[in-house]
Amino acid sequence: MANANFDVALWNPLRAYLESRGARFHTGASVTALTTVPGLRVQCDNGEAFEADGVVLATDVAGLQRIVDNSADLGDADWRARVAGLGIAPPFVVQRLWLDRPVQADRSAFLGTGGRPPLDNVSVLDRYEREAAEWCRRTGGSVVELHSYAVTGDQDGLRDRMVAQLRELYPETSHAGVVDERVLIRDDCPRFAPGDHAARPTVATPHPAVALAGDGIRIDLPVALMERAATTGWSAANLLLAHYGVAGHTLHTVPTQGRSGALRRLAQRERQLAR
Repeated sequence: MANANFDVALWNPLRAYLESRGARFHTGASVTALTTVPGLRVQCDNGEAFEADGVVLATDVAGLQRIVDNSADLGDADWRARVAGLGIAPPFVVQRLWLDRPVQADRSAFLGTGGRPPLDNVSVLDRYEREAAEWCRRTGGSVVELHSYAVTGDQDGLRDRMVAQLRELYPETSHAGVVDERVLIRDDCPRFAPGDHAARPTVATPHPAVALAGDGIRIDLPVALMERAATTGWSAANLLLAHYGVAGHTLHTVPTQGRSGALRRLAQRERQLAR
């Protein structure tokens, strides 16, 4: 688990390592399309284009749909329809608060608050994030983060209602002043509605040198959200390495089926009878 924000703990060190191995990063430009005939080529919105031996499209749902829609020769009709059919969940809200006094010492780093809408969970960041802990040591305050998922309807007053729920759950925050605040409102989470799983595109695509990754991509392992994004990314890298005859890295997971063969056969028989 990272003990600092991801830029500090992961992304910047990873970028420095990859650059030391000869990798190049192009930022500030969006990929708009892929051309696959005669060779694989990545096109960007700033006019740049790059030849590629392999591509992993690791985007949100809307970004993937735009790229595929602009890439006329990528994939067959069935695969393109599966990408086009991906849905987006309702927006989520993340509210981070810097308070002028601490929460109680026995508060956990994370608290799920199901059944208390609009709040879904509370994190006390200074319990595990280095920068937050240092700020709290300097000021005597605390840093908390409030999450609200699948927000529907009018969002007016939502942030105030989230804070009201915090004060109900953690009464010691009732008289705390808010030193600073950051709010993130996004609508880029993939939808997981009944029936979505069967048609969801997988890591492999019709083109052997193009793979997909992200939390909206199907992989039949018990993962979701950030874990699904990381697992599909790993799987996509392995897929492209195998295409070029290079060994990848083993993915480890918990068992994907029960230990009892007899119970599995019984469950399968019950499913067949139910049909």
